Amino acid sequence: MNGRVLIINADDAGLAPEVDAGILEAIRAGTVTSASLFVNPPHEPAIAALRAAGVSLGLHATLTQGMPCAPAARVPTLVDAEGRFFPDGRERLAAFRTEDIRAELAAQAARFEALAGAPPSHLDFHKHLHAHDARVLAAATELAAALRVPLRAVDAGMRAACRAAGVATTDHFLGGVMPPPYWTRERLCAAIADLPAGITELMCHPAKGMRPVAGLWYCAERDVEREALLSEEVRRCCAAAPLGSFATAPFTRAAGT
Repeated sequence: MNGRVLIINADDAGLAPEVDAGILEAIRAGTVTSASLFVNPPHEPAIAALRAAGVSLGLHATLTQGMPCAPAARVPTLVDAEGRFFPDGRERLAAFRTEDIRAELAAQAARFEALAGAPPSHLDFHKHLHAHDARVLAAATELAAALRVPLRAVDAGMRAACRAAGVATTDHFLGGVMPPPYWTRERLCAAIADLPAGITELMCHPAKGMRPVAGLWYCAERDVEREALLSEEVRRCCAAAPLGSFATAPFTRAAGT
């Protein structure tokens, strides 16, 4: 597409009440248009408030944070002796059975729909796990194709894999955690002012009064991101930008799909 659309997506809803509070503030400020939700135990996203805020809601799939939605006995290679995901799961990917990955992703998608009353508007992964293992990416594209929703792609290779499978994705991706804090006011305004043609997803991690969370180091930095998203400078940039959401952006799939 020749036009420009910017989707500002807040990751990790449900991780902690402070995260949901920060996301909701940014939505109400007009600087976040979409959110991705953890739905596996013990995470409890503020579904009602997020739905009322009117943004697109996606599934933030995880195999490294919390517990599975599928029975632990059904996905034995994904969990420890206590039935929890391994926090260092990215380093254990080779030991994960493909059938366990597929079963857990399907269970998380079903849990999302049960909680939200509708399928997710898009699919992405905690810690971009699908960027680090071809089997996880294949399972993710299968699920996204079945749901007919876009899948996050963080580079050109992933975009090509998505489109080869008939799965929609954005044309560009912005965001990260290095250097921390990633999104400052200056960096946000510069990114928004220099949007390329096509659909761009800008990933962010706002929170309000964030406390430490087991298995994560990017915590206090989330308050800096929230403050940037609420700043007058960034609000002005967003007000002038071609903002959209995963529900409204004009996604296309590969020809013949």
